[in-house]
Amino acid sequence: MTRAVSVPAAPLLLDAVATHARERPDAVAIRFLERGEDVTSEATYADLVTQAEAVASVLLDRGCAGRPVILALRPGIGFVATLLGCLRAGVIAVPVPFPPAGEGRQRLVTVLNELRGAAAVTDDAAAIGALSDESRLILSLTAMPRRNTTDLPAMPAADAPAVIQYSSGSTRAPRGIVLSHGNIASNLAMVREVFGTDTGTVGVNWLPPHHDMGLFGAILQPLYAGGLGVLMPPFAFIQKPVRWLRAIDRHRGDIGGGPNFGYELCVRRVRPQDAPGLDLSSWTIAFCGAEPIRAASLQGFADHFAPARFDPRAILPCYGLAEATLLATSARPGTGLRQVPVASRPTHGPRPRVSCGEPPMGCHVSIHDPETGVALPLGAAGEICVAGPHVAVGEWCAETGRITALSAALPDNGRRLLRTGDIGALTAAGLVVIDRMKDILFLHGRNLHAADIEQAAIAATGQALMAVAAFAAGEPDQEILVLLGEIATADRQGRDLARLSRDIAAAVGQECGVVPRTGFLPHGALPRTTSGKIRRQAARRAYAAGTLHLLATVEA
Repeated sequence: MTRAVSVPAAPLLLDAVATHARERPDAVAIRFLERGEDVTSEATYADLVTQAEAVASVLLDRGCAGRPVILALRPGIGFVATLLGCLRAGVIAVPVPFPPAGEGRQRLVTVLNELRGAAAVTDDAAAIGALSDESRLILSLTAMPRRNTTDLPAMPAADAPAVIQYSSGSTRAPRGIVLSHGNIASNLAMVREVFGTDTGTVGVNWLPPHHDMGLFGAILQPLYAGGLGVLMPPFAFIQKPVRWLRAIDRHRGDIGGGPNFGYELCVRRVRPQDAPGLDLSSWTIAFCGAEPIRAASLQGFADHFAPARFDPRAILPCYGLAEATLLATSARPGTGLRQVPVASRPTHGPRPRVSCGEPPMGCHVSIHDPETGVALPLGAAGEICVAGPHVAVGEWCAETGRITALSAALPDNGRRLLRTGDIGALTAAGLVVIDRMKDILFLHGRNLHAADIEQAAIAATGQALMAVAAFAAGEPDQEILVLLGEIATADRQGRDLARLSRDIAAAVGQECGVVPRTGFLPHGALPRTTSGKIRRQAARRAYAAGTLHLLATVEA
């Protein structure tokens, strides 16, 4: 499935921002809501270019050009200006979770260990210094001296490396994906084509800036289009999800989104009686991606916020991955939620699954047999492969300090196909994503998809489960199916866990033909990536090691 054989080269990000600063210098580019409510800082396009050039001059003066520089910065305008400054200086920017906490701390340590010779720009030098060796160059953002920016070099070329984006680590250790300036511009142009962003765009988002959806979707896409990005820290949203919705209302946001769990959190944490006090009528693109998309979750969100004038046609499922910069396929604005019956294997009956739409112009998506690499026909399930100018130039090799070819690439008539490791099918209604290949379970002579098992469990329990993880566990006499579900503290009171387990067993048994051993945990106990994805394999290892905080386990 390809939208176009060739497309004109997209303007590079730095050129686009410079044009906006020259033509509309006083237009506000970024507004930041430190606590998710009032505007605490903002920057015009002229401000951003000035700040970015100042950062670039310091980085050049310290000899960082062409080298990775770690961005250990809290979400905010300082992060955005520093990122642009890195790109302007020809530095390879490496965004990381900050401040370090939980899974984010381990991810940060991984990056610091892999990039031992890389400098770091931070707004907390003590925190980085405590995790680094003494030889690392640590630059304090707040103490950066002003430099003469009139002698900056020419803009970096399209094929120059721009960002090392560490993959989510949902199924294996994070990898440093290297994106060029051309990769970034190509994907930003694709998103602009699909979403229709322009100078009137107002994006309102809470997504973490080190994650591809937060970095390229929430921050850089509005800047590329010349619009306004209204941002808040992820914790401000997690703490009180209504803040995001109020910000969309107050700033008349038309684009905003996040993973499936973000929409579920809004339904759980915003009372029905509070919905009529919101006006979400300006919100025309509510994108959803980065983890399995559940139709019931998005439909539940649309129903819950119908009194707030939320239009269900705004729901826009999409699919992407770090190796493709961000976007690979997307539904089109105004089409809303679409489901199509797809069988995960020829021996399984079809079941309704969410369509993630079609590839944007210039992107090629195809389905291949994961063992032979042979292309599969429309409707057949196999490995999703992606090609286009937005596919990363390579991976960062920590041992050599060089860029190497992507390890998951498939040659195809001179075209480089990125093997995503995801199972899906192309249909007349677009791409359907089924599961991760690494999360397919083999039990009782059958292949089962963890996502299908989890969907059946959630559907059977309504809103009782906050999150779930399904995996196979080795027992002395056989492999068994384990399903772990998180339950909020308020929902545990008076809850009959044995009955809940029976409901799950009946639903999973009917849907998948296997009855699970069910375990219940408090909310937040399952391992997650820094972007909120459930790490099933990490959950399996923790379960085997007995390190999970289980409230109860009910035998099948």
